[in-house]
Amino acid sequence: MEFLILCFLIFGMSCAAKLPSYITPCHQSDPRLSECILRAMEDVRPHLKGGIPEFQLPSMNPLILPQATLDTGANFKATFKNIEVYYIDEFIFRRVNMDLKNNFVDMVLGFSRLRIKSIYNIQGRLLVLQLNGNGPADGNFTNAEVSVTMRGPRLTKNGKQYFNFNQNKLDLKFGQSSMRFDNLFQNNEELNMQTNRAINENIDSIIEELRPVLTEVIGKFIFGLIGKIFDKFSVEELFPQ
Repeated sequence: MEFLILCFLIFGMSCAAKLPSYITPCHQSDPRLSECILRAMEDVRPHLKGGIPEFQLPSMNPLILPQATLDTGANFKATFKNIEVYYIDEFIFRRVNMDLKNNFVDMVLGFSRLRIKSIYNIQGRLLVLQLNGNGPADGNFTNAEVSVTMRGPRLTKNGKQYFNFNQNKLDLKFGQSSMRFDNLFQNNEELNMQTNRAINENIDSIIEELRPVLTEVIGKFIFGLIGKIFDKFSVEELFPQ
């Protein structure tokens, strides 16, 4: 989800040089700031797939993440490495609300489809399934919705104010989902097929169990990159009058 960096680069950086011609700045004095943001994102969206060198944004299809881990402390641990997230550039902004006075950001994004591939290592019990294997994992999700809320006080550095969103929340909802884990039982393909069938027959419950790691994958990306932008640019630079 690197598109979210642009939520804070395009909103009002008229004072920042070399903005691409297709990005229209939004000023903090605009009484319809959220509407301006939505229009700006619609303008920039076609450029996201191939990346935006001006902001050091690489291609987003796929989005590459190194690792995510789920450890429930109850005899279950799952590690996912070499994560590839496909179709993340095919998003729709359903709602954006920015309150600069109260340092508050609220947004909802929709994805008609997402595909997440990785190399997994799972040990332990997931629902009633005893799993112990490693290999390729492939998850497909449709009609996904991501709700993001960020708030926090401002910091003053070198006489300038910076956003410091330290109270962040991300919520995920999925429509239909399917998952496949290869090599759960090494060379026992029949048992592997039966287990994957059971996983998908109980996919809603499986998603709930794996929700922390799915949230980590998306949250680490969104909040990490937004944090880099806010560390670099002051409020005045991001949102000129």
